Amino acid sequence: MNAISLIQKAAIFANAPQTVDLKKVFEAAPIIYTVLALMSIASMAIWLYSLATFRMQDLAPEAFISQVKDLLGAKEFDQAHAACRKQGKVLGSIVAAGLSHRSLGAQAMMEAMKSEGKRASTSCWQRLSLLNDIVMIAPMLGLLGTVIGMFYAFYDVNRSIESINSLFDGLGVAVGTTVAGLIVAIIAMVFYTTLKYRVVRALSVVENEALALCPLMNNQG
Repeated sequence: MNAISLIQKAAIFANAPQTVDLKKVFEAAPIIYTVLALMSIASMAIWLYSLATFRMQDLAPEAFISQVKDLLGAKEFDQAHAACRKQGKVLGSIVAAGLSHRSLGAQAMMEAMKSEGKRASTSCWQRLSLLNDIVMIAPMLGLLGTVIGMFYAFYDVNRSIESINSLFDGLGVAVGTTVAGLIVAIIAMVFYTTLKYRVVRALSVVENEALALCPLMNNQG
């Protein structure tokens, strides 16, 4: 086979309509595709769970804020503390920490509220960290599958020009893991970005509400 016929064959192969055999693609790297699928499912589960559990109406409900303001305005600090403990969300935990340390002064109260805010929001940041890990690991895992597939594709050629079609097939299947890894990473990145915006916005509102209650909490009268 001369060089011209080889080029013609490659051109025909490139221009011919191709169909993707998903079963063949999956069988080329079943472990990697399975792991990527699980990572995709995990990222969606984390995103949906966070959206369901980290809602503004639960973190800083208006009825709770109004109740606490009334109790603090009436100097019923013990009852306000009990109401915050009963609420059990981020804002309630922060205000309860401040009330527990109000006798130590304004500075100690503020430090306690900041520490409690970091602790109460740790689970949310951990979920974001997991999504970020998926964003970084998925492309690397896909690239690993591609490199391994390319190795076997070139290894099976046995330096025979007649096997060029097999080489192209092997390379096409090998690239599939990188494509899958990038798709999983993009989806996880969208989840990460939207969830991070929601968390930062919600925590900012909670922080502002807690700071607004500080003058009432610091009332020593």
